[in-house]
Amino acid sequence: MKKQIRIGKAGYNGQDPKLGITYAVAAGAEKGDIVSPTATPGQVSRAAAEQPFEGELVTLERDGYGTVTRGEVTVARRTGAIPAGFQNLATDGTGGVKVAAAAASSTRCRVIGTDAETVAFYIIG
Repeated sequence: MKKQIRIGKAGYNGQDPKLGITYAVAAGAEKGDIVSPTATPGQVSRAAAEQPFEGELVTLERDGYGTVTRGEVTVARRTGAIPAGFQNLATDGTGGVKVAAAAASSTRCRVIGTDAETVAFYIIG
């Protein structure tokens, strides 16, 4: 039997964190966005620029809940050049990522590579 995962008052019976964690999703976030935690426990949103992030919003249901994955290869929109290797990435304000201006407002990632429009990265944290 799997142990229940609890975030605040929300319980996630038998949910495997490797498959993502369910969060309440604030208005404005879209499937595929890189999302950040809000001040409300158990909720994520498309964050303003220069915020650490929780992961990628891979599902978004009509009831306002969605699944966020982390700790795997993620392909996201990017702003500016992102070199391969360990990088401090932050949100770019449009649902994508960029190299963080400061480590305190970032998420440590292993960048695998980039193409003309996206970056593939593995979230280490």
